[in-house]
Amino acid sequence: MEHLLKNNLLSNRQYGFIKGRSTLLQLLNMLDKWSHDLESGGQIDAINTDFEKAFDNVPHKRLLNKIRSYGFPRELTNWLEAFLLGRKYRVRVNGKFSDWYLVIRGRMHDAVLS
Repeated sequence: MEHLLKNNLLSNRQYGFIKGRSTLLQLLNMLDKWSHDLESGGQIDAINTDFEKAFDNVPHKRLLNKIRSYGFPRELTNWLEAFLLGRKYRVRVNGKFSDWYLVIRGRMHDAVLS
């Protein structure tokens, strides 16, 4: 996180995971802005989305390329690559094992047969 903040790689609109910029603070800031706009005769159009587990949907190779583009040290990106790429899993039910599957995203059900 220090690297992202030091190199100004995060938007001012980023909340959560940053000290002093909680998602609650983001909601309060939006409520304040919306109240001001409405009191000034403006209109509010809003779309709510749920990004729960958003990183579970990002392919590991794409995530690694993005991290590299931010200029993180090679040692860190190599470590992350070793952790993410080539991971496999299998399931045991009633003492019997499934085939091994290669994990290409965060969610196990998006894994592919190896």
